Amino acid sequence: MTLWQPFLNEVLTYHYSISPPHRSSLTLLKGIERATSSFPIASCDSPVTYYKTIAQMTDYLLRFVANDQSFVHILDAHDAFITTSCTSDTCVVPSCMNVFVVDHISLLDALQQCEKHFGQKSNTITIHHVMKNRLCYVTFTSETYCEKTG
Repeated sequence: MTLWQPFLNEVLTYHYSISPPHRSSLTLLKGIERATSSFPIASCDSPVTYYKTIAQMTDYLLRFVANDQSFVHILDAHDAFITTSCTSDTCVVPSCMNVFVVDHISLLDALQQCEKHFGQKSNTITIHHVMKNRLCYVTFTSETYCEKTG
């Protein structure tokens, strides 16, 4: 696990703790500010690396998270943050999941964590690799799946 995954989780935990009608780009920026204050510059190779990484993460989160109104779960085993859009009012079984990671997490790991937590597969898992600025999609149909990377 890199040192940035807890930072990302702290930002997203703050953002998603706010009720959906009140979430905005501003609440996301407040989450980033809160996480930044508890994350020392000395933990990075240089101040340039520190601020560059925060800028990259801020850009990505503003584009992909700011207006998301999803329910939230966390995959503890991989410290990967998951937001879910659910098929029921109780959000017991998510039909799709968004996984926000800094570290590498395989689609198989995401599937196994989903099955472990919810007792069945999601139809779609989207993995957001924040520092790589890319998305991976996996769509499940019965026992087979199709993977797309974009």
